[in-house]
Amino acid sequence: MKKTILSLAMLLGMAGAANAQTGLKLGLKGGFNMATFSGADSKGSEYKAGFAAGGLLNYGFTDMFSVQGELLYSQKGGSRDGATYLSGTTVKTDGTYKSTLGYIDVPILLKVNTGDDGKGLFFEAGPQGSFVMHQRSFTEDGSGKQVGSSDTSTDQLNKVVIGYVAGLGYQITSGLGLGVRYTGDFSQVAKDQSTTVGGVTISNPNIHNSVFQFQVHYLFGGN
Repeated sequence: MKKTILSLAMLLGMAGAANAQTGLKLGLKGGFNMATFSGADSKGSEYKAGFAAGGLLNYGFTDMFSVQGELLYSQKGGSRDGATYLSGTTVKTDGTYKSTLGYIDVPILLKVNTGDDGKGLFFEAGPQGSFVMHQRSFTEDGSGKQVGSSDTSTDQLNKVVIGYVAGLGYQITSGLGLGVRYTGDFSQVAKDQSTTVGGVTISNPNIHNSVFQFQVHYLFGGN
């Protein structure tokens, strides 16, 4: 009987240790974005600084594997040389397009922790859906002067954008962690449409969001 009780106690202790980092955790995160454009019409694109912030939900199956969903507000955009604009009735292509875009990002990530007790180096990857919230864009001519007024309408933008996330980081404690990731979009920023102004047709550029993110997070809960 004593051996049986001792064996059961040891099994329970091992089970408790194995589940130390499993279960559901809530968290907060925020960080710095470096955003630009990729795609067929992205030549001459430059980076724009922004930020991302929001919450996360992490479910750990083991110390090594977990699934994490996030809800983040993220600033994106960038600038792009060679933009098309209308000067009188003449179409010119020496402009610079500048844009600030605001999205709600919803990534669903598989996380792999390489350290003990859920700490140490981790890797993450998965799909992401992004929902456009607002934008402000304008075009400058070859001399750096803004052409017309700024555009704040999202009518020409894809309201839902599908992309991917891949990154790595370091879980310093059971709560505090640092990470760097790259997010890219399969979908274009703008709809595949053309606009006619004064009898001249100007097509939306084929560009995609491309963002490097540097983040800090803190996890609450878990077993």
